[in-house]
Amino acid sequence: MTELNGLSKSFVEQHKVQLESSGVPPHFWPTIFKKLQGQIYDAGEYFQLIQPSSTDDGEDSGQSWWVVVFKEDGLKARDPNNIFLIDHCWTYRAEEARSYLVDVPGLLERMMALMDIPSDENTRDEQIEKVLKEMWKFNMTYTLMGKTAEESLPVWYIMDEFGSRIQHCGEPNFRVVPFYYTPHHCSYSLLFPIEDVEEGDEVTRNYVEAPTVDAVTRDAQMLPWYPLDLTHVDPEHTEPPEDTYMYGRINETLPDPYLEVKDLPTDREIRVYADYEYVCKYLTDPRFVFTDCQQDADILWLSEHFKDFRALRQNNPQCRVNQYPCEHLLTVKDLLAIVCYRTDKQEHNQEDLEVKNPAWFPVTYCLKRELAKFVSYFQRREKRGEDNHWIVKPWNLARGLDHTITNNLNHILRLPSTGPKIAQKYISDPVLFYRDDINADVKFDLRYIVMLLSVKPLKVAVYKRFWIRFANKPFDLSHLENSDKHFTVNNYNDAYLLQMYCHDFVEKFNSQYPDDMWDTIETKIYSMFFEVFKAATSQEAPKGIPHNTQSKGCFGFDVMVKWTEGEKRSMEPQLLEINFNSDCKRACEYYPEFFNDVFSVMFLDELEGHNVTVLQ
Repeated sequence: MTELNGLSKSFVEQHKVQLESSGVPPHFWPTIFKKLQGQIYDAGEYFQLIQPSSTDDGEDSGQSWWVVVFKEDGLKARDPNNIFLIDHCWTYRAEEARSYLVDVPGLLERMMALMDIPSDENTRDEQIEKVLKEMWKFNMTYTLMGKTAEESLPVWYIMDEFGSRIQHCGEPNFRVVPFYYTPHHCSYSLLFPIEDVEEGDEVTRNYVEAPTVDAVTRDAQMLPWYPLDLTHVDPEHTEPPEDTYMYGRINETLPDPYLEVKDLPTDREIRVYADYEYVCKYLTDPRFVFTDCQQDADILWLSEHFKDFRALRQNNPQCRVNQYPCEHLLTVKDLLAIVCYRTDKQEHNQEDLEVKNPAWFPVTYCLKRELAKFVSYFQRREKRGEDNHWIVKPWNLARGLDHTITNNLNHILRLPSTGPKIAQKYISDPVLFYRDDINADVKFDLRYIVMLLSVKPLKVAVYKRFWIRFANKPFDLSHLENSDKHFTVNNYNDAYLLQMYCHDFVEKFNSQYPDDMWDTIETKIYSMFFEVFKAATSQEAPKGIPHNTQSKGCFGFDVMVKWTEGEKRSMEPQLLEINFNSDCKRACEYYPEFFNDVFSVMFLDELEGHNVTVLQ
């Protein structure tokens, strides 16, 4: 017993936070430990699977399976023995699903049987496509916190035939939650009653355990299992309430506008505190020197978010910082969409008259606030036979992490269960670039460094040298999980990395598209940058970026170019996202004077001779 107690104590220490966050009552914990230790799967002694063929009146019930309580005395919710292990028959990351179905013997056949997919007259490839489409009705998810963002990406799983056939109810009598057992390095699901049940009662769970929402949003959440036409919902965007802009974010203090800001010193070197290694390595202009003390600095170049602008004004009025209050309005994807929809829509996307988005910004929905609007828009496009490929992105991750491309509405609707997401119309007809080295037309995107020098008056500087990232395989709309053809950030660690100076890119681009010269496209890109900042500074904090003389902003804008339809196909730049603390390693390696230029423009207001174009 002493040994068991010791193991039990270790079990609680390792799993208490997980159990509490999942809402598993403590009286079940000893049984969980016991059953995991003994690998006891005894649900078959308490429950029965039933496959009804018809209702009492002879009609198809529409429900292929039931799980009912089989135990004669029923189950009590307070009985500590009444918690059960459910095994998982398939665990994977989303980008691995196709390869698993292709390579793992028997997996495809098991999934088709579990999902009740007929196998008649279908090729193996068609069967795989059907499973990839239908699996989102069965998928559940968990996330393990790893040391890196890559290690912390969501994991999807499908429970075994018993667990997968427990039906939904809005007021369920059981819960099913995932549980990662550390000693086994493996996940299970836990099934337990939340009310007393009698013999013969159906076992039900809530498929979407989300906070209470309005009825139409709930309809959208349940659509994978209960299809419904939501095209009556207005898909147009509206400005959200003020608390949206600070949801889950630490409030910033704003500077006292009545306190005077002092000029940077001109009688000595300017002291710079920087926690970014490439500033320390490449800022070589002798007018700047480094200090290890933030309090002594004239310029703070910080990689972490700076929040206390009030204290900076009070205690260090001559100091400048490389951030603005409320600049998360640009760098957090759901808020960027709100900002972009404020712009003058007279020049909106003529391809779509339902949502008046600017021509340079893909239609984007927040899947937390605008889920029903998104479903309506998706279904309207579907009815018209229009392209419906979307890219779903986390609010706060970059480098393509946890980004999903799909045209499966059920897939999209399940993704918010892994964290806050936006759905953005995927650019299905991008302008491509011919890569000589692999003899193929590929996707590309561009990284521009853009500096916000002043809000009042609005003054923006664009670093004229941009960086190009190329996909590694020919573009088409098949195998959407293939990152080599659909993403460009593989360049960070891929053997097929293609690096190219911007002037070489422009020369090759103009030779490939002689009727669409790059100068014309770049003029549109610059105009887009200014429109973004104009919209972002058009309202007071927290809904807009406020004027602050001590602030200077430096952002990484990611841009693509797409074809637009009309009497004549034309090229239109598209803003993908804006990055906080943009990685400038490549910039410095290409152009060692990069930070000398940036600091001269941002902090000394030297606008000539530093490779910038000023927009104001």
